Amino acid sequence: MPPPMLTGIGSDSEGEDEPGAGPAAGKDFMSQSGNFTASDFILSQSGTFKMADFQIRSEGGLTGITESPDNLHARPRELSYEIDTPQLDVQSISDLEMLDELGSGASGTVFKARHVSTDTLVAVKCVTILEKSKRDQVVSELRIMMSHTLGSRWLVKMHNAFYEEAKVYTVLELMDAGSVEDLVKEHAPQGGLKDEAELARIAREILNGLNYLHRQRHQVHRDLKPGNVMRNSKGATKIADFGISSQLESTGAFCQTFVGTTCYMSPERLAGEAYSYSADIWALGLILLELATGKYPYPKPDSYFQLLREILQKPAPSLPSGAFSADFHDVITLCLDKNPNLRPSAHDLLKHPWLREAEASARSGDSSRYDRSDKEMDRSRSNRGRDMAEMLDSMKLGSQ
Repeated sequence: MPPPMLTGIGSDSEGEDEPGAGPAAGKDFMSQSGNFTASDFILSQSGTFKMADFQIRSEGGLTGITESPDNLHARPRELSYEIDTPQLDVQSISDLEMLDELGSGASGTVFKARHVSTDTLVAVKCVTILEKSKRDQVVSELRIMMSHTLGSRWLVKMHNAFYEEAKVYTVLELMDAGSVEDLVKEHAPQGGLKDEAELARIAREILNGLNYLHRQRHQVHRDLKPGNVMRNSKGATKIADFGISSQLESTGAFCQTFVGTTCYMSPERLAGEAYSYSADIWALGLILLELATGKYPYPKPDSYFQLLREILQKPAPSLPSGAFSADFHDVITLCLDKNPNLRPSAHDLLKHPWLREAEASARSGDSSRYDRSDKEMDRSRSNRGRDMAEMLDSMKLGSQ
């Protein structure tokens, strides 16, 4: 369908969207964009959604804005993708055959689609951006995902994004085996996942993703939880949902905003203190503990304030005695240290003996634990629509 002839989006009640008006007569976007901030946007009469640093079209998709015309469409060439999921050349929504709806949430809808020329299945996330909160969220996620150049082996990949009729369509790698949340529920009747080799493999891949985000991109995920760690049928585990990730200026910088899923927030975040990369390490510890025991490690709270008391005033949770190795106990203890300065970095945790053994096993080619029966895979795939919907819901910006 052709893009609409938009002159802009009206200001929200906060009165903060005035840069969203269309270009003034006789002036193009580039001549007006010099004083734009990172959050300013514009909708051109050609139907292009433009930010100061990137733009989204219905044809051609997502491109960076630079002074050099030769670099205008440089995004696909700049991004370095691992060979496990090659970058698809998707130039418009018409390149895709839309298939089933995988799920929907407050933020939008996710569809399964087929890239016609390569017969590759992808996920397409559709978000209407008329509301400022959703627009800000989409812009934040796109900007973060555009910056992921080397970490795509551990992060869910974005192939392209398109703007059409007040909607942004983001074309993503399809993670067809659900999420870690599914894995928790699958093993809950048995008291959790007891295979430490599998637990360590999942932990190692999450840590590789965090190590990339923290050391290379200076980004704090801020919403790491089981539903945001996705899996595919090849055995890969990848981090998803960067809608509320925060960019830090340096390795020693701190965030001071309060967004993300409360249950996996670190004590310093819940206390309203400045936080940094170690907040993601706390979330990882809770994810591993939940996966190993089959349940969230804190008692189900009756209210937000009860959860706050449990996390801030009670000792950090731990693995049950005698059920797991001393090395795994040590990893959980390190991740869930209530003093953020004492939690190890993702880079240092990858050197832990428990993770080193998992790495050695992966390099030796022992892939037996990745093999799953067709029945298991069908059960996992049956849940993927709900996972996508819940992932959309989790993208809602929240401040408390």
